[in-house]
Amino acid sequence: MPLLSRLGLCLVALAAIAGCTTSSSSSKGGSGLSGTGGTGDGTSTKFFLPTGEPTNTSAPSIEVDAQGGIHAVYPRYVIGGAFYAYCPAGCTGPDQMKVVDFETEGTVHNSMLALDAEGRPHVLLSTAQKVYYAEADGDFADPSAWTQSMILDHGGDREVTGEALALDPEGRPRFIMHTYKAYLGVGQKAQQAFFVACDSDCTSADSWKVTKIADQMWRGSSLKYDANGVAKLATVITMGANQNSSGTPTGAYVECASDCDTEEGWKGIGLVPAWENELEAVRVLPAISLALTKNGAPRIAMLGVDDFKRNMTYFECDEDCSNDNWRGSRISDHEKLGAGIDLALDQNDKPRIAHTLDYNIAIGFCDEADCTAPDAAWDLGKVEYGGELKPDDFFLEWNCTISAWFLHSPSIALTADGRPRVGYQARDISGGFSQPEKLKPRCVAGTDMTWSRLSIMSAVKQ
Repeated sequence: MPLLSRLGLCLVALAAIAGCTTSSSSSKGGSGLSGTGGTGDGTSTKFFLPTGEPTNTSAPSIEVDAQGGIHAVYPRYVIGGAFYAYCPAGCTGPDQMKVVDFETEGTVHNSMLALDAEGRPHVLLSTAQKVYYAEADGDFADPSAWTQSMILDHGGDREVTGEALALDPEGRPRFIMHTYKAYLGVGQKAQQAFFVACDSDCTSADSWKVTKIADQMWRGSSLKYDANGVAKLATVITMGANQNSSGTPTGAYVECASDCDTEEGWKGIGLVPAWENELEAVRVLPAISLALTKNGAPRIAMLGVDDFKRNMTYFECDEDCSNDNWRGSRISDHEKLGAGIDLALDQNDKPRIAHTLDYNIAIGFCDEADCTAPDAAWDLGKVEYGGELKPDDFFLEWNCTISAWFLHSPSIALTADGRPRVGYQARDISGGFSQPEKLKPRCVAGTDMTWSRLSIMSAVKQ
């Protein structure tokens, strides 16, 4: 049975599972697909992000405003559209969340979220053919306050990946776009990167300007602006690409102080090769994340590769960062590092790195004076183990007899006092090795259900 049909049937199956879109489990395990929420052991609350009618959803993007309110945006899986959700400070469950529904033509492959200085959300949605922008005028928890528009139709030649949306100090939206990455490099077109910006009236497509800034593909971009309006970017570029080679994906830092609509305005430096594996159960795409200290100094976390082995590496730079002034430390070389990585800095500018480890979600953190020092102490905090979620027993394929939850693609934001809010994708995958129904086809392993999930934590380690 094709994947699309499998997920289509899942929508019927959801109706038979009580509370499936509002379930919660404690950090010591829980009901998974049933229940009404709750903090369990008093240290965390976990639940699936609400959608109204049962709907499969993908990896969320999470932000926290100055008052501690949680903002999330997450796409529908396959069928198109996305949701924005807001929960005020003190959020304890999905019943408190206000949800706005966005419609798109085509599946949203990447949903991005940025908050302006007043805590108002701005949303960017990227599909295979088009890019959509949305902002709210007034109460952003009220669907009628939002205006959404298609701002770019690129005909399938380009895509927006990573946390590519940012607002400059004046609250004006900008994002990085690149040529479409062909699967396994087959039929790859010329590699280019683009800077896309709007200065006013940004719900009008005519207000956006697209300029080429590199003859390279800048993928998985993480864009930020410092207080002086300098654009700072962590991205994965393709080094050594030519007509016969797709090049080596390499983590890089690039910045622009002025003339950002020109190639000359962007200056940067390569860091280390980036890990990518399109053949795993959940594809591992280039993952790199940028955060800025209170003084605007860049910090980067990324999935790297050395001698064909994946790793997680952390970098710091304090000045003149477009040159070779970076210091870094490999903080993990676990062979089961998986899809997604996201970096946040706490109130003391200390790193908290949400990542996937054996399809569980964890936070690597350091409170040392220099977290890049060879002897710097890094610790590991648990967000959620996939095994804590109750396995599904409603199988959509003949001869599928086992299932498990695969957690991946985390997004982390911190409250003013450093408490993590972590979103991620929870994918229910079923399979089977025996064939109890001898006259029926063998089980085809695959995704039965997928939902966006949120963990509200009281501390980085619990």
